[in-house]
Amino acid sequence: MVALTFDMGGRVEPARDIVNWLVANRIQATIFMTGAMADNVNTEAGRDVLRLVDAHRDLFALGNHSYSHPDFQTLSATEMRDELVRTEKSLAKYTGVSPRPFFRPPFGGVDGAVVDTVAAAGYSYTVMWDIDTIDWKPEADGGPTTAEMVSKVATGVTGGSIVLMHLGGYNTLDALPAIIRVLQTRGFELVTLATMLR
Repeated sequence: MVALTFDMGGRVEPARDIVNWLVANRIQATIFMTGAMADNVNTEAGRDVLRLVDAHRDLFALGNHSYSHPDFQTLSATEMRDELVRTEKSLAKYTGVSPRPFFRPPFGGVDGAVVDTVAAAGYSYTVMWDIDTIDWKPEADGGPTTAEMVSKVATGVTGGSIVLMHLGGYNTLDALPAIIRVLQTRGFELVTLATMLR
């Protein structure tokens, strides 16, 4: 089993196109969204993604990516809980899918205090990754090409891999068909974290 995970909290496009592609191709994935993205007054993208998650519960699991994307290692326990609860309330306006029990720490900022605090708040899984596509970075700034993204996943994947991508990733939409093709050809089953970690 391999879990494709997509964070959403920064760049917006091509989020809807990616999720619609996953739906059209019946690919399971887990989406970690910030509460601020759901509340963003400048774009419907986050809300549209949540509506798609709600409409296709057989394909998607949802996770909490904080409200404002801070490094949780710099927060007090009270501040961490506030970030989690604010996100839950924001997501709940648009989907009945709960982000619990999955939390992804912004910037991968995690230590024992973070794990313990979020677990006590209902997030028993602080979810990291073993394959980082670095798709948030544009090619002009040293980010990966489509081919490099595909190669990174193909060479790094193993049973139980968690792949990190972004719904606003550069080249992510273009890379997805080849990534899926490679994984399926090699016999990997694409599942949500709810399936992989149960």
